Amino acid sequence: MDASRYTALFLTESREQLAACGRALLEWERDPAAPEPVVALFRAMHTFKGMAAAMGYANLTELAHRTETALARFRDAPAAGREHADLFFRVVDALDQAVEPAAAGQDAGLDFSGLLAELAGVAAEPGPAPAPAEVEAEPAGPVPRGGRRIRVTINPSATLRGARAFLALRKAEALGTVSGLRPPAAAFEQDVFDGVFTFRLETALADAEIAAAIRSAGEVAQVEIEHPEATRPAPEAAGRGRQIRVDLRRLDALMKRVGELVVARGRLVELAEASGSPELEAVAARIARVTADLQNEVVQARLTPVWQVFDRFPRLVRDLARQLGKRVRFEIEGEEIELDRAILDELGEPLLHLLRNAVDHGIEPPEVRTRHGKPQEGLVRLVASRDRDAVLIRVTDDGAGIDRARVLRRAIREGLVPKGTQDLSDDQLLQVLARPGFSTAERVTDVSGRGMGMDAVLVRVRALGGTLEFTTTPGVGSSFGLRLPMTLAIVPALVALVGGERYAIPTSRVAETVEFHPARVVAGEDGERFQLRDELLPTVRLRERLGVRGPRPPGRMPAVIVEVGERRSAVVVDALVGQQDIVVEPFDAPRGMLPCVSGATILGDGVPTLILDPAALV
Repeated sequence: MDASRYTALFLTESREQLAACGRALLEWERDPAAPEPVVALFRAMHTFKGMAAAMGYANLTELAHRTETALARFRDAPAAGREHADLFFRVVDALDQAVEPAAAGQDAGLDFSGLLAELAGVAAEPGPAPAPAEVEAEPAGPVPRGGRRIRVTINPSATLRGARAFLALRKAEALGTVSGLRPPAAAFEQDVFDGVFTFRLETALADAEIAAAIRSAGEVAQVEIEHPEATRPAPEAAGRGRQIRVDLRRLDALMKRVGELVVARGRLVELAEASGSPELEAVAARIARVTADLQNEVVQARLTPVWQVFDRFPRLVRDLARQLGKRVRFEIEGEEIELDRAILDELGEPLLHLLRNAVDHGIEPPEVRTRHGKPQEGLVRLVASRDRDAVLIRVTDDGAGIDRARVLRRAIREGLVPKGTQDLSDDQLLQVLARPGFSTAERVTDVSGRGMGMDAVLVRVRALGGTLEFTTTPGVGSSFGLRLPMTLAIVPALVALVGGERYAIPTSRVAETVEFHPARVVAGEDGERFQLRDELLPTVRLRERLGVRGPRPPGRMPAVIVEVGERRSAVVVDALVGQQDIVVEPFDAPRGMLPCVSGATILGDGVPTLILDPAALV
């Protein structure tokens, strides 16, 4: 077997198993007497060991095996292993740091001697012996000649199905004579291999022993054994989806081509309408439908569950809380929510800042929480949810909240708000906290205090086309919400005309469009407000914001009602051109570009158009 073909798959699946180890350890630490976390930890470590063995990584395999041996002491007495939790955390960290060097051919140079010695000491401590595995008794009798037909099904969720199949086959060959292998062994290395294979085995061993030996290869979902006289065919697995892993660069390239196709589709539709030819219009309409379907399929292929980023945070929160001498319970919800991979890859840093702030600034020390009638253990929650065509990710804590008076005093002292300001709204408070260098910390630590965290969060979220929402209540806690589009590549937009130039406004932020009546404009201390039914909405005249000069067009102008979180504003434009899908192009803003410009696109006629960020406008 050419194991190098499975290196990328090993890296992916091994990290999933190590993440499962981390989750199990956190659960075990939270409830030391519960047996389930130990079983989950043992299972994940066993799976990792099998993968490492399949790849020939001897040192990784040895460390995982010794860890299993140490864990076996605690399967019947979980509470006894509480004092060794830090050791198992260090083992998982060591394995996580070693998988890439091992995959690069450096397994022989890995040194785990210190951890191996500690694990040997744990395994040697007196304790309850693990219960022996029960083997189902089988009536003794002669094995029919010709051998038994064995049908093996590798777990459909296993990414190393070919490697697992090779291991299972080698286990069978060690039991007796194997013949009639279907499909051939060469097929195990094909991407289309579904993990099911059959062969005949001549051996004197009982069925239960054969099944146990083959299952020991790991990730074996089913072993079916038929004797020669059996004529009923083995049942086929039903409803199993077939999957392959695709390099993200190929998906990015495919999305780029689809983007070009979307632009060409728009131009084709315009030309077809202008031609007046029914046949051409029909063909253009059909191409438009097919392109839309293809676009949707490619977008769906790029969507990735947020747990792939969320999984790294439980350990981080646990270690940070221990470092600060705090007790924190960390909860995650909505891990199955999906986001475009390009957005998900950029979320790690903003969420890291928010979680560190929640633990460091939000959650109080245990003695302080006790004085205020709170449980000693604070709560930090990371929740993802769908909100129409966007995804909302919230980081909340039940800590002390932000001291508005303290922030206000420092903001006035640093000239960030006018003297005489009596209070800060949530929006104003967020703007102050996000100023580079602003911090309420009395001293700089390796956790916080430099005043750059919130600025980094706000910059990154806006770069992703999202918005940051914030609420805080003294003594109750704080909540930060990241509202993000599901994908950045192709988005529907409303095209508006201002001073002869076209601008695109993402429709995910557009609530409605109305006619702008100057008679409904009310002057206020904080600027104009437009009365829409029972609301007075802040007004943004796009001509003035963009610095457009020249005469205004005759007649009444339209207003685009945009929603950013809970805020609604009226954006006044010269005219509305229409709605269309736009492809967001890479955009390096030149010096002096207004912050309300978030990107650029090319419309169907080939003319570049700027994309406006409603959050920056309002």
